Amino acid sequence: MARTTERTFDHRDQTQFASLSGDANPLHIDPQFAAFGGFDRPILHGLCTFGNIGRAVIEGYCGNDPRKFRSIKVRFAAPVMPGETIVTDMWKASETDILCRARVQERNVAVVTNAKVTIRA
Repeated sequence: MARTTERTFDHRDQTQFASLSGDANPLHIDPQFAAFGGFDRPILHGLCTFGNIGRAVIEGYCGNDPRKFRSIKVRFAAPVMPGETIVTDMWKASETDILCRARVQERNVAVVTNAKVTIRA
């Protein structure tokens, strides 16, 4: 059975996330630098997208117990802009493997493909 979750990250969280994670890449917080990189505004940290998928699996397949989460592998396919809604689709492939993909709802663009989360059975 497939499961789907949706989450939106506000642009105001970007500076706080950069401070807490130690990732102060200006691509994520400086509009001028983002424009230099070809974006119309700063993009969401990949770690936020990564964490969004992990959290969706923990909620959907681990009974909300993060101790059951073992590992995650993803392919980032496109950037997420702050304020966009990440939709994560998940399928249980085996007792321990959850296959996932994520897209941005507003643009209907795949942002993560070929993802696999391994959980403890």
